[in-house]
Amino acid sequence: MVRFNVRLIKKLLLYGSVTILLLYLISTFNSPVHIKVSVPEDVDVRQTIGLKPLPEVHQYKEGHEIIDPVLNRNKFQPEVPNKLSDGKTYEYTWVESAKLRRAREEVEQKFQEKVRDLGNDQEKIKESGYSEHGYHSHLAETIAINRDIGDKRHPQCKNGGWPSDMPKASVIFCFHNENLVVLLRSIYSVLMRTPPELLADIIVVDDASTEAHPDIKQPLDDMVALMGGKVKVLRLDQRSGLIKARMAGAAFSTGQFLVFFDAHIECSHGWLEPMLERVYHNPTTVVCPCIDIIKHDTMEYPNNAQQEIQKGGFHWGLIYKWIPLNATQRAQGITAPQASATMAGGLFGMSREYFYQLGTYDEEMKIWGGENLEISFRIWMCGGRLEIVPCSRVGHLFRVKNPVSFPDGSDTVSRNTRRLAEVWMDEYKEYYYDIQGGKGRDFGDVSARKHLRDRLQCKPFKWFVENVYPELVVPDESNFALGSIRNPSSNLCLDDLQKLEDEKSEKKVGLYWCHGQGGSQVYIIYTFLYI
Repeated sequence: MVRFNVRLIKKLLLYGSVTILLLYLISTFNSPVHIKVSVPEDVDVRQTIGLKPLPEVHQYKEGHEIIDPVLNRNKFQPEVPNKLSDGKTYEYTWVESAKLRRAREEVEQKFQEKVRDLGNDQEKIKESGYSEHGYHSHLAETIAINRDIGDKRHPQCKNGGWPSDMPKASVIFCFHNENLVVLLRSIYSVLMRTPPELLADIIVVDDASTEAHPDIKQPLDDMVALMGGKVKVLRLDQRSGLIKARMAGAAFSTGQFLVFFDAHIECSHGWLEPMLERVYHNPTTVVCPCIDIIKHDTMEYPNNAQQEIQKGGFHWGLIYKWIPLNATQRAQGITAPQASATMAGGLFGMSREYFYQLGTYDEEMKIWGGENLEISFRIWMCGGRLEIVPCSRVGHLFRVKNPVSFPDGSDTVSRNTRRLAEVWMDEYKEYYYDIQGGKGRDFGDVSARKHLRDRLQCKPFKWFVENVYPELVVPDESNFALGSIRNPSSNLCLDDLQKLEDEKSEKKVGLYWCHGQGGSQVYIIYTFLYI
């Protein structure tokens, strides 16, 4: 007969439980990664954007370290071109629950009835939507939230075969007074067309939407509550703008790969894996999907996979523009990822670690405007790489007009681009001021961003122009004329009068007293010699 020492067994169980608990606590509170970032002294971003301080979220202080508890590496991994794909095909297994389906159908029915109640004057209904949202939002409200847009990828992109240990992504949407149906369609497109094992969470940041848009309040919360826990709504108490809203969303997220999206998009099949793979092989690569245009008047999402992509550039007024690929890039094939000097800004992804190491955003920029060029210059000049990935297709609903107001009523875009020019463009900033004017006007304190540039040992802007954006025409290096067109007898100059004549943003020239400040009275003449 076997006898047991009951007292000894109890002690062993007790000590074993304590040991297991200690091991669990040690693993839970593993040393976080410390990342330095330069921002103005005594600024707590979470308080300035109306969020309660969280002990585990980044404290933005000049000269201090930011602790990000989500990261578990203490340094960047070097580029690993030898690390081959093991041929994994990820499964799209998200299933809409019965409760969520009923809630979605109720929302769709409610908005369809609202559109019917607007009457039969289609032109008036259309204009109402454009006025409120910048696109035909009432037509958008009649289309299913979970509509099937088909596979927009090129056939060469459908072969699959991805690394099996790619990081999880957090998708961050930011909005102010967005249309509820369009926002829900954006969220649904991520849930339906993203492998669940690659999706950490979806953070939906409400940048203080107004009471005039009640649909985006409780109805959104009710829908999100049924989405299974991966979707979270973060509401800011006061209007903070796109830049700070994105920073708040990133701090609230948990994924090792951050995706920033506008709140009026639709993801195509297989959109995430090609982006993740590029960063998986080189964590200092920042990636943009190929942005397809969802038509603002019909909500149609055409298939453009057979068309050659374009890449990002800008002109000296620091306005983003699309430019064609060069001959070397075209020779690489229609599905090859392509280097791009700049990003449009509304849709991109990057390593969470690199986002913080690179200095997030210039948080002294206000609302939006210029932040896309600022981060583009910073990526290239400070050792990173920016690419457009054609096998990742995301449709974007481009607004015809901007319905979003600026809280202080000032021209925040010009102030933002002045900050950008002063920090990153060196002597080339004079071309910006020649075009846009405003030299000597306030742009705030940029000492922290200049300190960041020094700390990251970034290259000069001349290097960027010569090596990254050689297509840019530099005035002093071209057969070039820049200035005003003036009648000396009347002192009147040709002026664009600051008026947009139609939705194509074409300006009608008129006459105005010569003010000598550039901007609306600057004209450029290029002469190209083709050999």
